[in-house]
Amino acid sequence: MRRILVLVATHVLTLGLGFGLGVYFLPLLIAPDDPPVEQVQTAMADATYRTDFRRDLKGSDAVHWAEGKVGVSARQVAFDGKMGPGPDYKVYLVHDFVDNKADFLKIKDKAQRIGEVKTFNRFLVDVPDDVDVDEFTTVVVWCERFSQFISGGQYRTPG
Repeated sequence: MRRILVLVATHVLTLGLGFGLGVYFLPLLIAPDDPPVEQVQTAMADATYRTDFRRDLKGSDAVHWAEGKVGVSARQVAFDGKMGPGPDYKVYLVHDFVDNKADFLKIKDKAQRIGEVKTFNRFLVDVPDDVDVDEFTTVVVWCERFSQFISGGQYRTPG
């Protein structure tokens, strides 16, 4: 009987570990190529606003983080840096700076989702024509599937 319990426990543990590793690595394995460096650099140079994603934000952790430069223009949000891989990343514009999950969830209903991210070194997200980036102050990357804050950067002060 003890042998069966040990076998069941080790198999369940192995299955759980495999699932966890799969959730972490699958986005890396299926990620499309990053946009070309030149295209991101051009978007960054043309950006009206600039900010940084920092790894040391209150809501970031060892798995959920981004670090690098962000450019925001009326047409695109560009990122050049590194991001912890994950599924279902969305880019939002918000009216006030947030740096963690709890604060983002409080204002998520007022946030403007502008696109999704499937790459983890650079990204370009087109801003929809009906969105005015001047009405917002902060860009946030959020994992929809697991409701996790990834990073945020305030690109302009309110007012």
